[in-house]
Amino acid sequence: MHDTLVARITRRLYSHGIGGGDASVGAAALVTAWFEDRSTDNPRDLFQAMSRRLHGAGHASGLGAAADWLEDPGFSSAQWDALAGSLADLRETQVGPIDWTAELDASFADRRFVPDLGPTIHIVKSLSRVLDIPLTESCACMFSSTTSLAWIMSANREITLFAGDRDVAIIVALLARSASRSLKVDRRNPMDGTFMPSHVMDGLVDRDPPFDRFDHIITLPPFGMRIQSGGQKGLHFEAAQIERLAPRATRTFTTIVSDGLLFRENRQESALRQNLIEQYNATVMSLPGGTFMPTSGVQASIVRLKRNQSDRSVLMVDGRSIEKPSTGKALEQQIARHLESFQDLRPRDKDRSVVIAWEELAASNFSLLPERYIKSENLARIEDSLRDRPSAPLEKIATIERAKAPVQMRDPDEDPPLTAMEIAPADLEGGIVSPPRRQLAFEADQEGAIAKVTVQPGDVLVSIKGNVGRVGLVGLDASLAEIMKDPWVVSQSLAIIRLKPNGPISSPEVLNAILTAPWVQEKLESMSGGATVRTLPISALRSLSIPIPTREEADRAAQQLAEVDELREKVADLTRNMDETRSAVWQSLWHVTPETGVQ
Repeated sequence: MHDTLVARITRRLYSHGIGGGDASVGAAALVTAWFEDRSTDNPRDLFQAMSRRLHGAGHASGLGAAADWLEDPGFSSAQWDALAGSLADLRETQVGPIDWTAELDASFADRRFVPDLGPTIHIVKSLSRVLDIPLTESCACMFSSTTSLAWIMSANREITLFAGDRDVAIIVALLARSASRSLKVDRRNPMDGTFMPSHVMDGLVDRDPPFDRFDHIITLPPFGMRIQSGGQKGLHFEAAQIERLAPRATRTFTTIVSDGLLFRENRQESALRQNLIEQYNATVMSLPGGTFMPTSGVQASIVRLKRNQSDRSVLMVDGRSIEKPSTGKALEQQIARHLESFQDLRPRDKDRSVVIAWEELAASNFSLLPERYIKSENLARIEDSLRDRPSAPLEKIATIERAKAPVQMRDPDEDPPLTAMEIAPADLEGGIVSPPRRQLAFEADQEGAIAKVTVQPGDVLVSIKGNVGRVGLVGLDASLAEIMKDPWVVSQSLAIIRLKPNGPISSPEVLNAILTAPWVQEKLESMSGGATVRTLPISALRSLSIPIPTREEADRAAQQLAEVDELREKVADLTRNMDETRSAVWQSLWHVTPETGVQ
């Protein structure tokens, strides 16, 4: 924790058995109560006096919740003694001006008790510039994840925070009072006005949000949640909150969501994206990985919806591309500096943005991932070359399948009814599929399901999950495996591309050569997305445009590929000879026989 007043008190309370939210609330309450009233050395009296001052603030208010808590925190005698010791330390400490922003940051240093608290203070300072909300217009921040953003924005304007969490509301309301911030804190859940925390909601009650209108609404909903009951069962919470809250913004609705919402192809979410494009002027800006430090693997983007007549286009902004240090991950300070080059979701570098028209959006199932549309110089050059020659979407040339996985046996015995070898993305190396190493066991009734995911020689496999875009050709070993009743099957991270007969591409080898070009993997990665694990939609793979070679080009490529196979065999022979020679050296130096030598 930071060496602040709240941090020091929190450590003492932890050591006396006050944990989780109560320690953070207790520390913030003690500091703010002492700041207002230094006439007593008894923390009970201090809390009671402050509770009386706060009564009347309203039950839904963060200050009203603080009054209730201060009246009876439920501490034991030993815990009150710990507070008394902390109060004595405060009274003896020479304290200058208090940095209330640092105190707020310290209050949430232990983020375990409040999920999804969002970006750190340092990043939020830059993020507030990115959002650029006019000072003279009303603005509300929704969910506890916007706490730091609401705090920073309230330094020079009025902000309302619907925290949706009692402890967060109490802490922020008390600190804002002491810091004289123009921050009104409401403890209610912004979705339905109940007092149930947003991160534990499993359904939406039939109640309206606890407010009517704001000029601007900013939300950062919990990531990864689904509605578990009611008419919207199965819908991601991130989508549900847009549907419920966006209509209540009279000027702009801005939400930060995980990338999965922007590209998933289920009917509900693709329809939502289409409706948003039809109803609003939309801007989408991707954010760098690491923007959310507690869960740095989460990929997220800003979606802004303006209440103007929609022209059915979307402004896509690349805010993700950032020069990373040698560690491979962008640091907090670097992300903050990077975000300072954006204002009102507009980049200084015009090459980072592009307007995408309705037709292109519709062709991509209304995917709103900026990476899908903002092309690197390399991809732009490749796509320009396709315009000057015959090309076709992959689905016109091959069938693309991702069948449902057969059900495995949980505890197979030594002789299960059926077995198969599962091909994983790691088995795709150098454009070929190596013999898989993982054997799976199945009951006899899974034979049909196994057949649907069994590969054939000439199939081209492509990874669509995780390390997207790896490609490999299935060889003749797959036929032998099937004869031996141990067929090769694909994992759910792979799709099968099977060349259509009598098509414009003559052989699987040529198709595989086209798909193993390095820029194809870059293109597939740009069409993929996901909150933590990248996933390529099958529709995107089907729409991939590839060149159609002439007969002469295909024949020449086949000849060159035969040369590649010969070179691969020579490399394998050389590798074996190298290993044998090295083994002989070890045996000679250690005076061991080949039987006991290191293999």
